[in-house]
Amino acid sequence: MATHMSTPAILGMIRAQELLTISLIRTLPSDMRGKVVDEFAAQVARAELAHVKAESEQETLDAFRTHIKQLSLLLTSIQ
Repeated sequence: MATHMSTPAILGMIRAQELLTISLIRTLPSDMRGKVVDEFAAQVARAELAHVKAESEQETLDAFRTHIKQLSLLLTSIQ
């Protein structure tokens, strides 16, 4: 049995995660914060490339998971 969340609920969770991530990044020393910002900007630039098009909901979800994993790895590596 599949359950689906409403779009407003999903957007609310994403916004909450975004605010938490921003709060955590703001607590980092400026040099580390700069590394995170640079990596995030590079990921955004890659996502905006014309050849990066999600054909399905699963591809969109996979891309989001990859982005979060890369950001998490970066934050872990600069401790």
